[in-house]
Amino acid sequence: MDILKKTSFTNRIIWIILVFGFWYILVGSVLTARFDKLVIDANTQSDALVFVLEMYTGTIMTIIAFALLCLFRKNRDIGKMMLPNRKTHSWSLLVAGLLLGFLTNFFCILCAMIHGDIKLTYDFSSSGIPLMLFALLSVFFQSSSEEIWCRGFMYERINVHYPLWVAVVVNGVLFGLLHSFNPGVSVMAIVGICITGLSYSLLRWYSGSIWTCMGIHTMWNFTQNFLFGLPNSGLVSEVSVFHLDGAAGVSNLFYDFEFGVEAALPAIFIDGLLGIIILLLAKKNGRLGELLATKEKTAELTGVVPAEVRYPEKKDKEELYIEV
Repeated sequence: MDILKKTSFTNRIIWIILVFGFWYILVGSVLTARFDKLVIDANTQSDALVFVLEMYTGTIMTIIAFALLCLFRKNRDIGKMMLPNRKTHSWSLLVAGLLLGFLTNFFCILCAMIHGDIKLTYDFSSSGIPLMLFALLSVFFQSSSEEIWCRGFMYERINVHYPLWVAVVVNGVLFGLLHSFNPGVSVMAIVGICITGLSYSLLRWYSGSIWTCMGIHTMWNFTQNFLFGLPNSGLVSEVSVFHLDGAAGVSNLFYDFEFGVEAALPAIFIDGLLGIIILLLAKKNGRLGELLATKEKTAELTGVVPAEVRYPEKKDKEELYIEV
């Protein structure tokens, strides 16, 4: 097709990573820092509420940064993909993701408990329910922001010119590296989160909706941080249904006392298993070939050209737009 021209620099991985770094890491961080300053200036008395606001609620600003990026025409189709859609069963897939997130995280916690690495005590009253519900909503913001940028922007933009498997690998590994500066991080933690990123990317592909990833990511974080009171990538909540007995916690291959279950073998196993199951299901359904496809190739076969691969030749024939 004439409309499919030679790939421009704005569709190459290095440019996509630079845009990701500027909008998500830089712009998003500046906006989030501004939000956090407002929280501090508000002089909130509750340490638990401050923790939720600073660590989770503030990440809604990175979603705003994404919305600003989608003002550029090249990214509008990606932005539309993030919206819930009845035809794609977004809400059903979100619920399925929430259930999957709870089960996978609970499996890791159960392994650590059986191995004798952690001991949990129940310490919660009904007065804390409003804060827990607010925490769940805030965790959804935090988890969804990471999914929108990794399994949304990175995934979709890389797949314009590169095979889908490249988009899966690149955004999965980058997702792991983003946690390099979290408290208590280790090599095992980075390896585990990279595997998580790869599996979530495969889930994004196989389910056909980013809402599945939003669900699994949200409930994973909420389960370990607010239900069981364990570190979530090194961050320890000020409020939870269960509390960790600090004297009982030990670090080994089944649990990392500083970083949490994500830096241990059960997490690597269960997330790796998730990715393998998805690949096996894809093979059974004859879908593995999709991992070799690019959006450009798909456009050539179907004649449907998404905004990310349009390259107008003349100003008088089609409106030019800024490529970002």
